[in-house]
Amino acid sequence: MVKLDRFEIIFDNPENAYFAGQEVCGKVIIESSEDKKVNEILLEIKGRAKTYWSKGTGKNRKHCGQSEPYFCEQFNTKYTHKFSIISGTNKHEKERILPKGYHEVPFQYTLPKTLPTSFEGSYGYVRYTCRAICERPWDFDICTKKLFTVIGIEDMNDDSKLTTPMTCQDTCLSPSTTVSKLCCFNNNGQQQIFLELSTDRLGFTPGETLSLKGKIENKGRSVLKHVNISLIQEVLYKAKNFSGSEFEKKECKVILKRNIGEIKGMSTFDLSKSPASDITFLSLPPSLSTCSLIIITYKVVLSISQQSSIYIPITIGTIPLLSEIVTKHIKNTNKIKTNNSIKNSQKKSDVKVTVTDECGITIKTTPTPSRSNEHSEIDESELMLPNNNDDLGGKSLLLANGHGTSTIKKRVRMASSILSEIYPQLPSPFFKESFFGPVNVIDDKEEGYFGDKSFTPKYPVYFDEE
Repeated sequence: MVKLDRFEIIFDNPENAYFAGQEVCGKVIIESSEDKKVNEILLEIKGRAKTYWSKGTGKNRKHCGQSEPYFCEQFNTKYTHKFSIISGTNKHEKERILPKGYHEVPFQYTLPKTLPTSFEGSYGYVRYTCRAICERPWDFDICTKKLFTVIGIEDMNDDSKLTTPMTCQDTCLSPSTTVSKLCCFNNNGQQQIFLELSTDRLGFTPGETLSLKGKIENKGRSVLKHVNISLIQEVLYKAKNFSGSEFEKKECKVILKRNIGEIKGMSTFDLSKSPASDITFLSLPPSLSTCSLIIITYKVVLSISQQSSIYIPITIGTIPLLSEIVTKHIKNTNKIKTNNSIKNSQKKSDVKVTVTDECGITIKTTPTPSRSNEHSEIDESELMLPNNNDDLGGKSLLLANGHGTSTIKKRVRMASSILSEIYPQLPSPFFKESFFGPVNVIDDKEEGYFGDKSFTPKYPVYFDEE
């Protein structure tokens, strides 16, 4: 098979991450040191969920699997049509010769708005792929593929159960409560242990911190050991076998586990005083509300050995509570103002304004004169939303002083993002690779392909790490 020196797909967004409903733009790069016979350059963009696993062994082994397609768009770029030449004695016969050198084939596609977030699990995935094919006459086609992350709209502002504390219950926890309580008794019917766990809300996004409250009441004389707080992910996969029977498979992963320490007899421990009670959510896959094959849930568990435990269900989304992010922004702005006032009282410096787009690409750099001390504070409205008449529209601003002693980065609305339609005041997030790391995405049928061999989804983080 004739090979190319380079055959690659590059997205305009360097993060390779897009929200559902956003436009995906990119280009196919082809480099060759010699002319190649290529009929067409085809492009395929698709997204689907798939589950798969096996049951039993030997002759009793059964395979379960199911697929849920979301979209599959195929395009003929017609890039090679301009390189048609007449070959042989028949003037009606034409062949297309791709000249040696460097070629760029641009493309764009608008994603549907109801897509679930990218996910890679042990028994299934939600995956989005862009594939380019060099269709060659009387020879094997040459293919390359590139995976990208799609962020589904999982809005924490839509469900009141995730934002409002509910009534406490003394019995088993129900999904509509934010307080969980458990009493344990000995053989004489006397209460020995009382556990209580609570949180002010149930919905979070990666980067946010959950502050747990509660208590552990030890009314016995023995010391309680192995008291832990854990964050657990539970994934439910659904599939069918060859005969159409439905099956489910559950996978549990411990994201983190922290030891509180020993609880002495006849004592009460206040959970909020323990450093283990603050849990910052890592870059984790959110709920997949628009996927019927894979269900992701989380829970925070307070446990004593393996005997007693209580838990609170947690929902991870992709759009945070506006009240939380506005509060965070005000704190950061006040901190910036204080720092700038201190620095400007010591010396004056020029400020360089670098304008970047939503992908972080520099558009324009403009030096501005230094401000006097009394006018050195940064206006909050300046950083949050640009003027509607400003030709910079919805671009983000990066401010740094001329001496390089401090950097102030503010992320404002993304001009082409679906988020700007839903919440204009919502700042654009960072994208961080999944906590679970890369997975192998090579298919047995794709040996010799160009493109990705492994892939790591990325998830949005709106809150800077302290």
